[in-house]
Amino acid sequence: MDVPRIVRTHISTAELNPPQELIDGVSNGQVGLLEIVKALGEYLTAAEEEVRLKGLTFLSNTLSVVSVSKINRQATQTLTNFYLSKLDDFDSLPPALDGLTILSKLPTFDDEAAIEVYKGLVENVNMKAYIQATRHKVYVLFDSLLALHRSALRSMGTSFLNSYTKMVDGEKDPRNLMLLFSIDRVILLEFEVKDHIEDFFDITFCYFPITFRPPPNDPYGITAEDLKLALRGCMASSPYFARMAIPLFLEKFATLTGPSMKDLQLSIAACLPVYGAESVRERAGELWEGIKTEILYSSDTSIEAAALCALEALIRTLYPPDQSPGGIAQDIIKECLEILNEPEKTQALAATKILAAIFRSSSSAGKFAISQALPQLFRQFNSPSLPSHRAPILSTISSLLLAIQSVYSSSESHRTQQDEQSLEPYHQGILDVLREGLRTEGLKAPAIQGCTACVQIPGFWAKEDVENVVRGLDDILVNDEDPEIRPEVIKALTTISTHHPTIIESLTLPLLFHNLPDTAPGGEEHIAREKYRSILISLKELCVQTALFQTLVIRITTKLDLLSSPTDKDIDMDGESQFDRRECTIAYCWDLLHALQGVIDMKIKQKHGDLVRYFDQLVPRLMTLVISSTSNEGVFGDRRLIGLIAKIVESLVWELPSERQSKWFAATYDAFEKGEWRGVVLDKSITSSGSPLRVGASSSEKDLIALYSGCVQALKLDITLPFSSSAEFLSSKIHWAIHVAGEQWQVKWASDLICAFVNKREGDLKESLETILDSIWTKEIQDTSADLEVRQRGLSVYLFIVKALSLLRQPLAYSSLERVIDILSLSNLDTEFVGFAANALGILAQGKGVGHLTAKLLFAQKLWNFVLPKLIEGDKEANGTGRLVYLVAFASLLPLIPASLCLADLNTILPLILRSLSLPDPQQRSNAIRTLTSILETATDSKEVDKAIHTHAETMVESLLKSAIKQPKVPTSAKVRSSALSCLSMFPDIIRFEILHKYKSIVIKELGKTLDDPLRNVRKEAVECRSKWYRYGNAV
Repeated sequence: MDVPRIVRTHISTAELNPPQELIDGVSNGQVGLLEIVKALGEYLTAAEEEVRLKGLTFLSNTLSVVSVSKINRQATQTLTNFYLSKLDDFDSLPPALDGLTILSKLPTFDDEAAIEVYKGLVENVNMKAYIQATRHKVYVLFDSLLALHRSALRSMGTSFLNSYTKMVDGEKDPRNLMLLFSIDRVILLEFEVKDHIEDFFDITFCYFPITFRPPPNDPYGITAEDLKLALRGCMASSPYFARMAIPLFLEKFATLTGPSMKDLQLSIAACLPVYGAESVRERAGELWEGIKTEILYSSDTSIEAAALCALEALIRTLYPPDQSPGGIAQDIIKECLEILNEPEKTQALAATKILAAIFRSSSSAGKFAISQALPQLFRQFNSPSLPSHRAPILSTISSLLLAIQSVYSSSESHRTQQDEQSLEPYHQGILDVLREGLRTEGLKAPAIQGCTACVQIPGFWAKEDVENVVRGLDDILVNDEDPEIRPEVIKALTTISTHHPTIIESLTLPLLFHNLPDTAPGGEEHIAREKYRSILISLKELCVQTALFQTLVIRITTKLDLLSSPTDKDIDMDGESQFDRRECTIAYCWDLLHALQGVIDMKIKQKHGDLVRYFDQLVPRLMTLVISSTSNEGVFGDRRLIGLIAKIVESLVWELPSERQSKWFAATYDAFEKGEWRGVVLDKSITSSGSPLRVGASSSEKDLIALYSGCVQALKLDITLPFSSSAEFLSSKIHWAIHVAGEQWQVKWASDLICAFVNKREGDLKESLETILDSIWTKEIQDTSADLEVRQRGLSVYLFIVKALSLLRQPLAYSSLERVIDILSLSNLDTEFVGFAANALGILAQGKGVGHLTAKLLFAQKLWNFVLPKLIEGDKEANGTGRLVYLVAFASLLPLIPASLCLADLNTILPLILRSLSLPDPQQRSNAIRTLTSILETATDSKEVDKAIHTHAETMVESLLKSAIKQPKVPTSAKVRSSALSCLSMFPDIIRFEILHKYKSIVIKELGKTLDDPLRNVRKEAVECRSKWYRYGNAV
């Protein structure tokens, strides 16, 4: 290999990265490193600075890419000496530093070389003469030497420490300081710095406090918080700093405010434990005065929190576990108790936080604080100077209990109630005031907090104490209608159930179930209905626990059994009364089932493993309720209940392991295909006249398709099917959905079944799917002489299959979808069907949903990128009303795409979204508004996006105003009006005032009409939106 030629070519062309052939030559031993150095000789020693710089850079770049094993000790020594000779060459310093940094990391670079390099830097480099980038290279080299040759530098002793502090003194660039602070910390921790502590104090504390503000769009991403944390690490690295740092902290108390004061408090919190009790004790009073001011008087909660951290550090430093709580701790506690003599004052809350901080920070001082505070608070609570003082006093007690619980229930604190016994003398007093609080209006909220805390303190309350408290909470739950208190009670009982499930099971659940009626409240019994719904909400929260779920299952299924049979009273009613009574019963059943579904969903979310145990207890029983109602017209034949039960069945079947799932699906298949119900129902006496899917089955029998669909949607991919031909099974369901199903509700559940089956068994169907889709298209869709409803059903089923395939990103999905897009051009010839097709594309926009379909990554992006260009092209080629179907299709597909995809092609998509806001269908307008909202929420700093949004701002406001106001003869919905107002309220925060200033008065005037909307949610959005537009453009 001609190394001189290669080197000459690259230097002359200023291509300073070595070619791959040269790197390979070094790697395989064909070329030696010293050979490259020799070839570079004339350039490395050239008189011209530019040529020398090129030669050095080429050499350093070569070192950075060759294998470490190819640089032997001799080469390392030779190169090190060479680079050291270049340290006094101003222009050659950067590449020389790069080369030395690479060499310093080699195993052939020894401690002697490290000392030599360090001395070379100190003697030859004047840091103040170089720019930031070069200084950064010096610090990187320092860092490498310190990391790999620390003992060598440590052996230099005073000479190293003196020279280092002089080298880095005066550095101001944040990028360099981040590296320097990390180097400083290592030296302070691992070197003998006692005799040089003043020098290190000067080069670290001179930056305190950090006031750096990063420039806009800073590419380096260094924040003030990064610098503060790094500096704080240095300040808290050595106890020798104490005699200089503490006076500095005290001096800063008088001058700092805002973020700098927060930094000071957090720095004190970090430093005091390191500085030690002896150094801190003599200035403890002064430190407390500075800390106290920010706790008692600061209006900034973050500064208050930082000051509390500083207080904890102060107490923790002064009072280790074996230290008696004398001195400053007694003074602080006494001061707090004096403040608490006036519990209604704002400072009382701060005093409570101080006492809590003392408890958290020291076992000895904390125990003393509790011994002084609780007796005084009990006296004040039992004999308050004013009745209104009892609430803040109980809040103080509860806050202290919460602090105690946070310590004793944490495994990290290594402190327990059993060891410290800090609460034992006050056991009865705490129980008495909390029970009193649970019984008294205005005291319930703090009492609930206190009870929750005590229950979570291990070993504090006995079972009898918990039972007493739970009875009080139960009484509130059943009898108190305060909407703010009930959630707190449920939260408390839920917490208790994790520690004492048997108590909740024996006390709370029987009480709640006792208050659930056996029959549904009548249509006019609003209070009774609200009461049982609130109880069900409570049960839904409580019964997620494994120990309580079984009780819920038993009680709810028993209630459902009772409600499934009409009473004599129901039979004796006239027709209208029977209808009302039936509706009330259906509503009650729906609420019970919805509560059960909520608990199941929560258990699935929390990955509880006990649901499978309840499958045989729940699913056959629910199936029995529905199937038996097909013959006796029971309430469980109502489609609302069937749909909800189908979703519960889907959730529970999904939880089954594959083997059990295979058996269950086999039984389900026999039931729905052959009418053999014995395998899926609890009542084995149920008989059937045949399959509910047969031609001629009653409408109520056909409704059972929902249960079949729920089961199929839950199937896993690896189950064994009870039939040999997946294609025949699929074809039979397609035929049923198109030709046998009676109503759209049945078609929808059948379509979901078809979609799920294709999605899960695509591998089994691969050879026949294209044929099946062709058959649907030619026989059910393309034939214009066929019944319109049949064609529409055929297209819906076709699109559900396409959806199943598009989730898997199968090519067949896109070729099949192209047919649907092509027929949009025929709107003049087949107007009604083409209009339906444009709307039906919304099936694809449903995506994976919340079910158990399989979806591949980026399926939505691929589908959208396929469809959008074709819709835009069709829209351009169409004329007049022919363009409308493409706009409808576009609006129908909008829920499919994430906002990030819209932003990528906003100039194309935004005009189409704005046109969609004028469509007559409320659902399509809602899609457009939701997409527009997500675009505004995720708008980036891109100039193109900003320009597009501001260009169309006026049109957006006009269109949204029209959608927000309810107008005669214009189809609308609450969802459209509410979402339009929500979107409109974003404009004052996003659009510059000069763009929309002339619209402000118009918008405010028009929004006045929305304040009279018949729906409360819409009125609420209108008030918030109008308020934002009132403030738009005003000085803050």
